Amino acid sequence: MKIDIKNILTSYFNEEGEKMACPVCTDEDSEYSQLLEIANFLEQHKLSLRPENLELAWEYICSSNMELKAELERVAALFQLNDQSALEIYRKHFKSDIGEQIDRIIRQAVEQIHNTSEIINDGNENAIEHESALIKQADNIRGGKGSVDIAIQKLLDLSRLMVESTRENREQILQTNMKLAELQSELEVARNEADCDKLTRLPNRRKFDRILDIVIKKFENEQQPFVLAFVDVDHFKRVNDTFGHECGDRVLRLVADELMLLSNSRCHTSRYGGEEFAIIFEDDNLDSVMKKVDKCREAFAKRSLVDVESGKAVGHVTFSAGIAQCLPGDTKQAILRKADLALYEAKSGGRNMVLKYSNGH
Repeated sequence: MKIDIKNILTSYFNEEGEKMACPVCTDEDSEYSQLLEIANFLEQHKLSLRPENLELAWEYICSSNMELKAELERVAALFQLNDQSALEIYRKHFKSDIGEQIDRIIRQAVEQIHNTSEIINDGNENAIEHESALIKQADNIRGGKGSVDIAIQKLLDLSRLMVESTRENREQILQTNMKLAELQSELEVARNEADCDKLTRLPNRRKFDRILDIVIKKFENEQQPFVLAFVDVDHFKRVNDTFGHECGDRVLRLVADELMLLSNSRCHTSRYGGEEFAIIFEDDNLDSVMKKVDKCREAFAKRSLVDVESGKAVGHVTFSAGIAQCLPGDTKQAILRKADLALYEAKSGGRNMVLKYSNGH
């Protein structure tokens, strides 16, 4: 579930001698959550409370990214892990040069367009030059100046030059257009990569935010209703602690696959972060969405999972969900908060259930 991690960890660091008793660092079962481990990691290495360090610590503690873990441990062993080296590691593993790739594609596209403009300009200049020479030779013929045969031959030569120049320009422009089409395809791939969660292959938080902005605008301008659902895997920490983070990752992929069954052109499923997912149902209502999500919850809860690496039975894994409908006057923050409150009620009420937001929350 989403929490203000920075404020929580700030309060944790400000505690004097009672850090282990901090209530926000325990889950609903009074077990220590990953927050405590993240706080200890940051404090141990004297890392500042900034988004990059928090994400780096989360991935180190909660994910199965062995390459990242090995690099962090190597740098830490040399006593070189600090804000600067952590930022370099973060950029290496999380920025994945998507931005640079998009910049490169755009630069190449601009260069191709510039080349096309030069070709067209050169072609225009050549055409004007040849046209002037043709007019001059035609005037010579009409005025009886010089040999007619020579003048006609020059006309033919100039005409051939114009045709060849035009053909060459056309081929160059065709090649440029083909390159632009290739760059457009590369740009689309890069954009999709930037919008995709690597683990589940679902749209990520970045894409979710854009879709939510669009549906809110539709609601404001066209009164098209929509419902937002937050889904959170129950007792996910237990899965990670018992079977390892790789097994936890596979569980997240299974949940993602189950939720994807809801998706269509009017229903958008995203990984919101950690073990939480967000689903936007366009042109739908609370009761209808409640039935769809609950049916999905029941189907997943019936599955008995087995860890493919160890062969051990994971058993039944469940998820909880909170749903809320956007109402007139709701801001983006308001609809997010409403769905989050409904999810909190579902988790607090025993988990493995779907609850809808009501004004009584």
